[in-house]
Amino acid sequence: MKKFLIVLSSITFFILLFMGSFRLLTKHIYSRTDCEAFNIDNIELRTGIDVPAVIESGCECFISGNIKTAKFTLDVENLDFERYVSRNKFEWVEGEYRNSGERDDTAWASTLNLETKELTVFIEYKL
Repeated sequence: MKKFLIVLSSITFFILLFMGSFRLLTKHIYSRTDCEAFNIDNIELRTGIDVPAVIESGCECFISGNIKTAKFTLDVENLDFERYVSRNKFEWVEGEYRNSGERDDTAWASTLNLETKELTVFIEYKL
């Protein structure tokens, strides 16, 4: 019985350690306001928009990291645009697909151009 409790508590400890580490990594990615590490992950967490495979990307940060603009050239070889547009809640407005939103700590606007295969995301971090 004692061995069983030791094994069970060890398994529980490692599961909790794994979950805690994952939570800390997610918080770290969410708090990034620069263009360096975890840029795509930060954009996905803040906006809820899935950034698919990209061929090329560019990013600029302005005003002490408070505003970020990122542009991605999408790898469209295996991308179903109709499904992607509907799943990420893009709407057709004035010749392009757009998605925007706002939270307590983030405001964003994004455009998807199907002709150039470019996804542009503008994020304002409300610090």
